Amino acid sequence: MPDQSLPYDDSKIDSIVEYAQELVGHTLREKTDAPELQSPKKRRGSFGNAIEEYYFEYKPNSDSEPDFPKVGLELKTTPMKRGAHKSLVAKERLVITMIDYMTVVNETFETSHLLDKASKVLLISYLWEKNKDPLDYEVILAELWGLPKEDMPQFKADWETVVNKVRAGHAEDISGSDTLYLEACTKAADSTVRRNQPYSDVLAKPRAWALKASYMTAAENKLLQNRQAIKRDKSERELDLLSLVRKRFEPYIGLTQEQLCSRFHVGKSGERLPKNACALVTKRILGVDKDAEIDEFVKAGIKPKTIRLTRNGRPKEAVSFPAFDYFELEVTPFYESDFYSYLQQMWLFVIYREGNDGEYRLSDLCLWQMPERDIPEAKRCYDQMQKNVRYGRADISVKSTENRCCHVRPHGQNAADVSPQPHGEPVTKKCFWLNQGYLKEEIARKLSDSEVQ
Repeated sequence: MPDQSLPYDDSKIDSIVEYAQELVGHTLREKTDAPELQSPKKRRGSFGNAIEEYYFEYKPNSDSEPDFPKVGLELKTTPMKRGAHKSLVAKERLVITMIDYMTVVNETFETSHLLDKASKVLLISYLWEKNKDPLDYEVILAELWGLPKEDMPQFKADWETVVNKVRAGHAEDISGSDTLYLEACTKAADSTVRRNQPYSDVLAKPRAWALKASYMTAAENKLLQNRQAIKRDKSERELDLLSLVRKRFEPYIGLTQEQLCSRFHVGKSGERLPKNACALVTKRILGVDKDAEIDEFVKAGIKPKTIRLTRNGRPKEAVSFPAFDYFELEVTPFYESDFYSYLQQMWLFVIYREGNDGEYRLSDLCLWQMPERDIPEAKRCYDQMQKNVRYGRADISVKSTENRCCHVRPHGQNAADVSPQPHGEPVTKKCFWLNQGYLKEEIARKLSDSEVQ
């Protein structure tokens, strides 16, 4: 039975998580009547204890049972901080549970106390800021989380590395450098404290299972950025990414955009389809929420792009990049430019081909990145536009007839959408584009290569 005195139903995970998420964007000062907290420098865990006591309204304890025992849910609070370039990084490792040297040797990874404690976690992250009162730390994340399946092989290897040292009677030799994701970190209020181990008379430092700070940085950012992995069934576990994506798209080859949108409920019946309709269809096919990033694509630096090919194989639209800043263009060498970094982008082209009836149907997929051999030609386009800016002629663009790969043309909403330039009156916003003829050749090459393979 739920505890009626609590502001959430402690017998339902959804209720606990929803209540936790009301903290996001707020501080303990705003959401509770917690008194002044001790500085984390003096008492580690004071922030987490305050969330337990003053927000979830239960007394913090060191019992081995879960924090929310009716649903087997652990509560873990962890700080993040601003790192280089204002990115968010984990401030410290996330401690899961103490290691009992005497019993861990009788466990397997699959039956381990660690896995039991880390399989169902309410993860609450807050933004640590130097010299800020802990009551004013902003909660930035509250999500139901557990060790991801795709990372289990490495967690198992890390666990076995540590436990095998204990089994060999060398718990005193355990080191954080032994492992990649999981760490057996020292855990004692007094550095002189030592514990017995089962197969040696040598005393060892007390240690706890913890997730390394580097791992937590990746895990928390994945949650913050709302990234989702493509779920695989047993038959798909060994497939490379493109093979997996091809398999998911295969049943829908030959369907029109309208048919796909209808099947995946993209857009409203009777209304014009949204501009990003095909992008939404791609996510639906891959089983990813519309607002989420695809985890595998983020890891590989892949950007999906819908390409419509006319009957002769020519893209209906050219591919554009973000508008450039004329002042930046004037002084930035090509190999240090945003344009060069865009050319390093790996694209997943989702191809719709025009049929004899004028309808565009889902046709094929290919991964594409500008080949190294074409970079000098793209550089020539960049250098020419840079000269135009330096000579006060930013109004003159590089035409597609002047460069095999790229060109420059307006990218503003209209003629009034202008940007300042270093040597003259403001001119229309512009950007670099990939030529349609060039893309036609490259897509044909990639599709031909995939057929050979």
